Amino acid sequence: MRHIWWTFIGIVVVFLIAAYIDLPRTSQVFGQHVQIYKGIDLAGGVRVLECANKGTHPTQSDMSTAVNVMESRAGGAVGVTAPQVSQVGARCISVELPGVKNQQQAINTIGATGYLALTDSGSTNLAPQTKVQLVCPANHPHCAPGAPVGTTDTTAKVPRLQVIVPGSEVSRGSAQVGTDQTGSPAVNYTLNSTGSSAWCSYTSANVNKFSAIVLDGKIVSDPSIAGPICGGQTQITGVTFSLAKSIAVDLNYGALPVALHVDSSQTVAASLGPIYVNQAIKAGIIGLIIVALFMLLYYRLPGLLADVALVMYAAVVFAIFKIIGVTMTLDGIAGFILSIGMAVDANVLIFERMKEELRSGKTLGAAVESGFSRAWPSIRDSNASTILTTIILFWFGHNFAATTITGFATTLFIGVVTSFITAYFVSKTFLRLLVHSGAFRNPTLYGVEPQQQSIAATGGSVA
Repeated sequence: MRHIWWTFIGIVVVFLIAAYIDLPRTSQVFGQHVQIYKGIDLAGGVRVLECANKGTHPTQSDMSTAVNVMESRAGGAVGVTAPQVSQVGARCISVELPGVKNQQQAINTIGATGYLALTDSGSTNLAPQTKVQLVCPANHPHCAPGAPVGTTDTTAKVPRLQVIVPGSEVSRGSAQVGTDQTGSPAVNYTLNSTGSSAWCSYTSANVNKFSAIVLDGKIVSDPSIAGPICGGQTQITGVTFSLAKSIAVDLNYGALPVALHVDSSQTVAASLGPIYVNQAIKAGIIGLIIVALFMLLYYRLPGLLADVALVMYAAVVFAIFKIIGVTMTLDGIAGFILSIGMAVDANVLIFERMKEELRSGKTLGAAVESGFSRAWPSIRDSNASTILTTIILFWFGHNFAATTITGFATTLFIGVVTSFITAYFVSKTFLRLLVHSGAFRNPTLYGVEPQQQSIAATGGSVA
């Protein structure tokens, strides 16, 4: 009996914590930020499909890296909350940016190849925007000496510049837009130990020569080297403010390993969101009320307990959504509403078995235990099949950039798992407390009329 009470107390504590998390003003719990994000169909924004350029052959590793870089840029550089970035097929990446208003700026930021390098331009001062071909230096661990790197222009003969320090040697997050000694825009950043050593050696040996800064195969600036630059701190000058911001993004969030082009893009309006959200909320409330009334009228006292468990279920699921930061879409709301019906499915199986046991003349305690044990295989199998379906749906939506499917699958998965726990274990705890209390033993309270019980006990039948 004691462990039942401890289980009951644990259930109440979990519910109270969930209810607190669900409060609109609750944004942090135990130091962790909690929030539900709006998807692109609710907040509006930009949806872009970018694909690798023709003639390129990106590896799976290249595409995975590109997804990570674009996701970092969307969150850190564009400022998008919960961007949806996923690979589509072998050559394309789908990007959804909720809340973005400037479509072209967002596309330029997340889709720029961003290969930046400090190079050796010798005694020649090259003009900005001059196209060049970067080549790998000697003794480089990741490429063959003289091999082309970065953006390759195969249509024209362009100067070939040796890379001294690639942008990957910049300490992530160190790049900031600032000003130089004349007050003009500049990019300040820090090189890691490898890059700092290479840059110090090069600048020490090439004073009064030029070192071109190259971004995506074009000269940004080609300043002269006034003296050795050691210690890791360096600066890019001779740029506009907008270009300085672009360079800082590339340095902080990495370069795309493969050149991409915009295959399609569209701006999604948010004006439809509130209308359908309100309708979905109304549908959810109405569905919850209908389910609760059915359980109460048909199953009576067990139905009342199931309704209490249902309220706890809704509170816990919503709290989980906030804790893990679910990006809520209309399809996600639909998955949540569907899981409400799944939440009482286990109770229906259990209560029907209980009624059969009570009709056969068993005591309330025996009927409760038998009802749960006999209904368990059906509950387990039905929930397992639904969970497996949500996993397949999520895999399909993730691999084919169908975010509507992934949103539906995510919320339905969370809802089904939570409903399984609340409908089975919470209801079981409540009913066991009733049994041990010694009260509410009248079979009528459980939907079994005395006549049905006596007939079943004697093996008779009703004509």
